[in-house]
Amino acid sequence: MGQEIERKWRVRKLPKDYKHFPCKLLEQAYLCQNPTLRIRKESSISEGEERGGISEGRTQEEYIFCYKGKGRLSREEYNLPLTKEAYETLIGKTEGRVIRKFRYAIPHGAYTVELDIFQGELEGLCYAEVEFSSEEEALSFQPLDWFSEELTGERGYSNAELSFAKELSNLKLKD
Repeated sequence: MGQEIERKWRVRKLPKDYKHFPCKLLEQAYLCQNPTLRIRKESSISEGEERGGISEGRTQEEYIFCYKGKGRLSREEYNLPLTKEAYETLIGKTEGRVIRKFRYAIPHGAYTVELDIFQGELEGLCYAEVEFSSEEEALSFQPLDWFSEELTGERGYSNAELSFAKELSNLKLKD
């Protein structure tokens, strides 16, 4: 990829039709927070499959190693493929909690809103993220009515920070 330009919001209310859009189950963990070194398993969910449980509806899996540089709105990012064996070895070497979430890809004009619905310890937390081709474009984007407070520049709400957080009780998991 090279450069990630992204804004993030808490979700006020889930859109009523979100389950009709493509969905993946993401499991990710971190080898390091600064710089961010992440491993991720993406499991595609077949349309029409039950999405209520973590293990239900898995079809195809992809494994990814990611490097992310410093920054909140814009930062360097590289994604590289991993084998299943490499992922399974590295997951035992990670620090912090493993994050599990469903990600729905919801089209909105020229953009895709990535709706993340967290599971496990972070259940109740929902984010909407949108990626852009420039910082100017990102700053001119108008949030949708189901978005709540913006978290792009807020400390404590990146996935890496959530993974390494010692205490979650200070997080506002629900709007």
